[in-house]
Amino acid sequence: MKALLVTLTPAFLALTAAFLCWNNPATTASGEAGVILDLPQRIGGLQGHSQEPSAEEIKLLPTDTTFAKMTYATADATPAERDIANVSIVLAGAESRSIHRPEICLPGQGWSLDGSELLEVDVGHGRLLKVRDLTISGMFNAADGKPIRRRAHYVYWFTGSDITTASHAERIWHSAWDAMVHGKTHRWAYTSVMAVVTEDLEPAASGERRRTDEETLRLISYIIQEAAPQFQKDLMSR
Repeated sequence: MKALLVTLTPAFLALTAAFLCWNNPATTASGEAGVILDLPQRIGGLQGHSQEPSAEEIKLLPTDTTFAKMTYATADATPAERDIANVSIVLAGAESRSIHRPEICLPGQGWSLDGSELLEVDVGHGRLLKVRDLTISGMFNAADGKPIRRRAHYVYWFTGSDITTASHAERIWHSAWDAMVHGKTHRWAYTSVMAVVTEDLEPAASGERRRTDEETLRLISYIIQEAAPQFQKDLMSR
C-alpha cells in the first residue's frame, strides 16, 4: 500500500493542479521573488566568472526573464587540479512560462537522461534543501574535434515567494492552490548546478582534474551549501 501511495502521489498532484488551473483564470508571476539575482563571486577556493544567457535562452524565453549565471573554477590551478561547475538562476518575469523542467530542454541540448534522484543538501543550521539530481550523458566534440562521451550531474530546484520544491508537479500545484485559495501568485525561480564527471577524461582535454561520480556530486553539494544561503531569501539570516 505504501509503494502504491508513493507511485500515485505525483499523478494526484498533477491532476489536482490541472483541475485548479482549469477552474481559475491564468495568473502572472507578479509575486515577490524568493531569490536575489546575485551569485557569490567566490565559493571557497572556487572563483566565479559571470556568464551571459545563451542565444537559445534569449530566443525561447519571455523578454522579461532575468538571469544570474556563473562558472566557478578552482583559482590558480592547473587542469590536473581544477574543478569547474556551472550555476544558473532563471527568474520568471510577468509570465510563468520562463520556468520549466530541465528534463524537457536537456535532450534538445544533446543530453540523454540516465537517472533522477531526490537529494537533501545540508545548508546549515539544521536545514535541508531538497533538490533533484539528474544524471545525464551525451556525445560531444572534444577540443580536437573528435567525438567524446561526457557524463554529468545536473541538480536543480524551484523557489517561489515562500516555497521551495524539487518537484515540478508540486510547483504547479502550489501555484494553482495559492492563486485560488489565497489570491497569491508566485514569481518562481529555477536554480541549477551542473558539473561534468571527468574520471574518464584526460585533464588536458577536459580542463579539469579527474573526478568520480561521487566526487562530482560532492562538489555540487558543496556549492549549494555555500551559495544557496547567499541568494535564497528563506535561507538567509538564520
